[in-house]
Amino acid sequence: MNKNKQFVINLIASLVNFVVNVGIGFAITPFIVSRVGAEAYGFTGLANTMVGYATLFTIALNSVAGRFITVAYHQGDRRKADAYFSSALAADLVMILVPTAIAVPLIINLEHVIRISPHLVTDVKWLFCFVYLNYVVATISSVLSVATFIKNKLYLSSLANIAFSVVRITVMVVCFALFPTYVLFVGLGTCLAQLTLAILNYVFTIRLTPELRIKRNAISLRATWTMLSSGIWNTVINLQQILQNGLSLLIANLAISPLHMGYLSIAQVVPNALVTLTNTISGLFSPEQTRLYAQGNHNALLDELKTGMRITGLFTNIIVVTLLINGSAFIALWQPSQNTHMIYLLMILTLSGFFFTGIAGTLQAVPLLVNRLRNYSLSWLACGIISLIATLVCVKFSNWGIYAVAAVPQIVDILANITFVPVYAAICLRLSWSRFYSVYAQYLVSAITAIVLGNFAKTFLHIPQTNWFGLLLACAVTALITFASDMLFLLGKRERMIILHKLMRWRKL
Repeated sequence: MNKNKQFVINLIASLVNFVVNVGIGFAITPFIVSRVGAEAYGFTGLANTMVGYATLFTIALNSVAGRFITVAYHQGDRRKADAYFSSALAADLVMILVPTAIAVPLIINLEHVIRISPHLVTDVKWLFCFVYLNYVVATISSVLSVATFIKNKLYLSSLANIAFSVVRITVMVVCFALFPTYVLFVGLGTCLAQLTLAILNYVFTIRLTPELRIKRNAISLRATWTMLSSGIWNTVINLQQILQNGLSLLIANLAISPLHMGYLSIAQVVPNALVTLTNTISGLFSPEQTRLYAQGNHNALLDELKTGMRITGLFTNIIVVTLLINGSAFIALWQPSQNTHMIYLLMILTLSGFFFTGIAGTLQAVPLLVNRLRNYSLSWLACGIISLIATLVCVKFSNWGIYAVAAVPQIVDILANITFVPVYAAICLRLSWSRFYSVYAQYLVSAITAIVLGNFAKTFLHIPQTNWFGLLLACAVTALITFASDMLFLLGKRERMIILHKLMRWRKL
């Protein structure tokens, strides 16, 4: 299949998956909050972030296994590909024992670790239990997702993720409808959905890469060590992410209040969806980038990186600008019974950091691509430590409260993504340090233009946003203005062809 047609298929499937996930997330969040309350809902986010700490034990392997398997596969070394594939699964089974030994006593004594209202203790413990089981299944089955990456059929992964979302929402709605209200149903739905996703990835592996098999005699300590020695630096990056963003809900729970933690958790729904979109869109370029790097085609690789930056930035720009201009009305309609002003400010503060992640996300994958992660990881770890210290200082010695928890990590993230990330990516590729800043400049010009024109249109048109129809209409106007600005200032000829020409002439591809 033509690579541009393959990309369009992957892109459309990813966008459908994103829309389904966001739609379900927006619909289910007020549904859950209205039944269990903002405080109880906050524990769903806290459970996911705390269980996410366990990835420190497994991310060193799983973050690079796909890269090693794919490179070996495209180089025609099937024996090495089998060794990486089988060794990754075997190592996951062993390494999962360590976080399990920590998680079990932690969940049993959870009320002594975090602040939980007495009537929620049992419910929250079961929530944490199901969320951890979800992590176990996801970790063990993670290597199975490599088949769609190898064959560049990421649309199948999108379809599997849609099935994940459907199962998750179905289980939660049925449980909330038939049984007394418990927040644990959120964890149960996610856990069963993850099992469904693992089964689908297993089927894809059998059909797409039948030559890849889990073979006992292919398990190799040397292959495992090769992956671990490279991926250990991703553990450092993951630690940085925990220090910088992953502790926000825990800090809010312990230093401020469970209720404010709940507000922050609600405010993070949109930014988390944006991160998912950014990772998904930028990830669409990874199979081709990996192939080009493996084949030594560096000029084509540079073009592919810039295209990834621009197209990912296009979607990030549209969402951030639209929410910046219309977000207050959105929160008022979405969470009318909560502190809408606080939730809106927390959402915008959190979104500010992810604004530059959209364009920098593609470049953040370069150190892994070229296997130069040490200095990159240590630099991000320094950012995480600075962010954590600054957040704690602001919470302790200022009256910013929950706003400091939301804002400080994003300020650090912005500074890193506009200084360190593009420079280090250029160095890894042996390019001029300023090679990627032209795309950054185009991105900023497009965003500023869209914000100015969007606010002008909002004032001039004065579309009422007191109901969902009016809000959606206003958002559509802002999104179209931002899209037009991106087409004019951000995208190049190559990207316009992918976005417009290929979609409009689908049958001719």
